[in-house]
Amino acid sequence: MLNLIKINHAFHRMAETIVRLRWINILLFFLITGFCVSGMKHIQFDTSWDNWFLENDPMKIADDEFKAIFGNNEYVAVLVEVDDVFAPEVLTLIRQLGAELKARVPFSDDLLSITDGEFTEGTQGGLTISDLVPDPVPQSREVLETIRAKALSRELFVNRIVSDDSRQTWILLRMKTYPDKWRNADNIGPDIAAGTVASKIIAQAKYASLNPRGAGLPVLAFDKTAFFKKETARNMGLSLIATIIVLALAIRTLTGVVLPMLIAASSIVITFGIQGYLGVKIDPSMILVPIYLGLAVAIGYAIHLFGFFNRHMAETGKRKPAVFFAVSECGWPLLFTALTTIGALLSFHFVPVRPIRWSGSTASALVGITFLLTLVLIPSVLSFGKDRKPKKGKAHAHTTALLNGLSSKVLARPTAMAIAFMSIFILCSAGLHRFEVSFDIIKSFGLKIPYVEKIFHVANSKVGSLYSYDLTVTFPEAGDAKAPANLDTFAELIREAEGYELTKRVTSLIPIIKDMNRSLHSGDDAFHTIPENRQMVAQLLLLYENAGGAEAEKWVDYDYQRLRMQIEMGDYNSAKAKRELESLKAHAQSLFPDATIGMAGSIAKFTFMQTIVSRGQLISFAIALGVVTLLMMLVFGSIKIGLIAMIPNIAPAMAIGGLMGWGDIPLDMMTITIMPMLLGLAVDDTIHFINHCRLEFQRTGNYATSIRRTFNTIGVAICMTSVIITANFSVYTTSVAKVYVHLGLLTGIGILTALAADLFVTPVLLLKVKPFGKETATDSQFESHAA
Repeated sequence: MLNLIKINHAFHRMAETIVRLRWINILLFFLITGFCVSGMKHIQFDTSWDNWFLENDPMKIADDEFKAIFGNNEYVAVLVEVDDVFAPEVLTLIRQLGAELKARVPFSDDLLSITDGEFTEGTQGGLTISDLVPDPVPQSREVLETIRAKALSRELFVNRIVSDDSRQTWILLRMKTYPDKWRNADNIGPDIAAGTVASKIIAQAKYASLNPRGAGLPVLAFDKTAFFKKETARNMGLSLIATIIVLALAIRTLTGVVLPMLIAASSIVITFGIQGYLGVKIDPSMILVPIYLGLAVAIGYAIHLFGFFNRHMAETGKRKPAVFFAVSECGWPLLFTALTTIGALLSFHFVPVRPIRWSGSTASALVGITFLLTLVLIPSVLSFGKDRKPKKGKAHAHTTALLNGLSSKVLARPTAMAIAFMSIFILCSAGLHRFEVSFDIIKSFGLKIPYVEKIFHVANSKVGSLYSYDLTVTFPEAGDAKAPANLDTFAELIREAEGYELTKRVTSLIPIIKDMNRSLHSGDDAFHTIPENRQMVAQLLLLYENAGGAEAEKWVDYDYQRLRMQIEMGDYNSAKAKRELESLKAHAQSLFPDATIGMAGSIAKFTFMQTIVSRGQLISFAIALGVVTLLMMLVFGSIKIGLIAMIPNIAPAMAIGGLMGWGDIPLDMMTITIMPMLLGLAVDDTIHFINHCRLEFQRTGNYATSIRRTFNTIGVAICMTSVIITANFSVYTTSVAKVYVHLGLLTGIGILTALAADLFVTPVLLLKVKPFGKETATDSQFESHAA
C-alpha cells in the first residue's frame, strides 16, 4: 500500500528543485514554445476520406480498384431554377457557366448538361450523337420547342438533366482522379481546391438569373470547411471569454487567470508545432476533442494547484513554503490523473481509423505536456514575489462552509443518496435503449446551417440529389457485360436499388442501351428494351462508339467485364444507408453468384466508417474504463477502490446516453467523442477525491472525518473545475450548428453528473465499503481532539 505522506515529501523536495531552477525553467519554456510556433506553419490539413482508412482496409482497397478502372466518381454540380429552362437567354448562360466550370475548376473532366450532353438519334446508316442544343443557341421559339419535346421524350433527360416542368436543370462536371498527396499553393487538398473555384464561379453576378446552387462533394467540402472554420473560431472565442471570466471570479488573481490560459495555449502550440515539423496530416473535423480536452485539463490542474497555494499563503503569508506545500499536496494526484487520462486516451488506438488514433495520440500528448508545464511553470512563476501578512479570513469561506454542510448531510443519509442515484441510473438506462447509432445530417447539423439548407434544397428538387455511391459487378470473363441475360439481371438489381427509401435515382449503362435500341428503330417505344441476343448488343455498342459516344465508358469497362451503377440519394441517415448498402450488395451477390461485387464512393466509405468509428469508440471507452480501473487498483493496491472509482466515471456516460435517447440525439462520429473526453475529465476529480480521502484517513484513521476533511480541502477546487469547464462548453449551445449545441449541452451535463457522483455517491461508497482498512479512531473522538 502506498504511503501518501512519503510521496508528498518527495514532491516537496521536487518543488524545492523547481523553484531553485526557476529562471532556467522559464527560459526553456519560451524557447521551446517559440520553436514550436514556427512548426505550426507546417501543419497540413487533410479532409479526404482516404485519410480515415488504414492502407490494408478492404474498403480502401475496393475503392482504389474502382478508381483505377472508372476514375473519380466525385463531381461538381449546379442546380439551376428558372421559369423556363428552354428560354434562349437561359440556355446561353447555362452553356457559358458549364464552359467556365470546365475550363477553370481544377481536375475537371467531362461536362453533362442540357446544352452539353449526348443526344442519340437513329439514321439510315446507324446512329448519330450530337448536342441536344446547337451552338450558338437558337433564338427561334419553334426550334426551341422542338428541342424541349426531344429532351422530355427521353428517360436519360427527364428529371435527370431537366425537370418534367422545364423549370429546373442540372449541370454536372465530373472530376478526374485526384493526384496522390497533391496540395496547392495554399496547402489545400484537391477536393476543397476544386470546390473553392467552383463556388466562386457559381456565385458570379452574371449567373444570378439562373438562381444557381452548387452541389457535389467538392463544393460541400468547401462550404463545410468555410462554415466550421468561422463557427469554430466564434465558439472558441466565446469559450475563452467565458473561461477567463469564471477563472477571474474563482481564483481572483491576474496570475491565476493568465497562467492556466498560457499553459493551455502553449501546450497546444507545442503539440501541434511538433506535428507540423513531423509532417503529420490532420483532419480538421477531429481537431476539437484534443484542444477542448487540453484546455479543460490545463484549467483543472491549475485550479487544484492554486487552491492549495492560496490556502497556505493565506494561512502563513510565506510564498515559497506555500509553493512547496501546493506541489507536495497536488503533485502525486496530478501525476496519477495525467497517467490515467493518457492511458484512457491511448485506447483510441483500438479503433482502426487514422484520425481517431491521431485524436487519441494528440490528446495524450497534450495532457502530458500540460502536466509538465503545470508542475514546472506555475511553481516557478508563483515563487516570485514578496511574502505577505497572513489573512484571518479564508478565501471561498462561504463555499467551503456550504461543502462542509453538504458532507454532513451526505454522511447522515447514505441510503437516501444510494436510492436517488439508482433511480436516476434506471431512468438513464431506459433512455439508452432509445438512441440510435447513426449520422443524420438534419439531427446532427440542422437546417439552420446555410450549406445544409442548400444541399437539402438541391436534394428535394426534381433533378438534384444529396449524395451518391457506386456498385460494381465484375464478371468472370471479359465480354460478359454484353450478355443480355446479365444486362437483364443487372436491370433487376437497379429496380431493387430504386425501391430503397433513400434512393433518388440510379444511373447505369442500361438506359443508354435501351435508348440506342429505340433510336435505331426509328424511336419506336416497343424497342426501348435490351436486345435479345449478344450480337445485337455488341452491334449497338459498336455503332455508339463509331458515332462518337463516350458516356457509356463511365458505366462499363473497356473489356466489358465490369458493370457499374451509381445510386443517387435524396436523403441520408447512416443507419438506413448501411442497411440499404448491405442489402443491395447481398442481393447483387445472390443475382450474380459467380461475380465479384464491389461498393465505392465517399458516401459508401463514410457509411461504413460511421459504424466502425461508433463501435470502435464504444469499445475504446470500455477499454479506457478498464484501464482506469486497473490503474486505480494497482496504484492504491485495492480492488475495492478500483471498483468504487468506476461509479463516478460511468455516471457521465450513463447520463448523456440517457439524455441522447430521450432527446432523440443520434450517436454519431461527433457525439461519440464526448464519452471518452468526459472520462478523461471525470477521472481527474475522482482521483483527487479518493487520493485526498485516503491521505486524510492515514492521518486520522476515521472515514467520516477523512471525508469531511476532503470536502473541506479539495471540494472547492473540484466544484470550481466543474463550473469552469461547464461554462466553457455552455457557450456552444448558442451555435446554429446542432453538433455544437449537442457538444455544449451533453458535455456540461456530463461534467455536472460527474461532480454530483463525486460529491454524493463516492463518499457513501467509501463510508460503506471501507476500502482503506479498519478504522483506528471514532468520528466523535477525532472531533473532540480537534476541539
